[in-house]
Amino acid sequence: MLDFVFITLIFFEIILTTLCVIKIINIEKKVKILHEKLILTFNMILAINKQIKTTITKINKVVSFITNKKLIKISQIIRTTIDIIQIILLVRTLNLSKGFKSINYKNIKKLLLIETSRRILRKILMAL
Repeated sequence: MLDFVFITLIFFEIILTTLCVIKIINIEKKVKILHEKLILTFNMILAINKQIKTTITKINKVVSFITNKKLIKISQIIRTTIDIIQIILLVRTLNLSKGFKSINYKNIKKLLLIETSRRILRKILMAL
């Protein structure tokens, strides 16, 4: 009787091991398929990463040119020269030899309009 039990146990063990091996083989096939998909996505990610790096380097070049300290100094110098020119034009229009009647208010209005529009544009551009 004990021999019969051992023989049935051996058969059950053989059946269970074959079932386990079959399941392991199926799972291994699935893992290989997933591995291939993972390799494809990895290659796609690398290609996208290279494209992003090139665009970021181009953007960095533009930003570094815009934020260049020499360029900022030059723009400040240009702004101050424009301000000085406007002050000179204002002083030229103010011919005070005849009093306040000789002041050309049209030129003063033009200068004020130009100055306010320039400041508004500068603030809009700085906000962007």
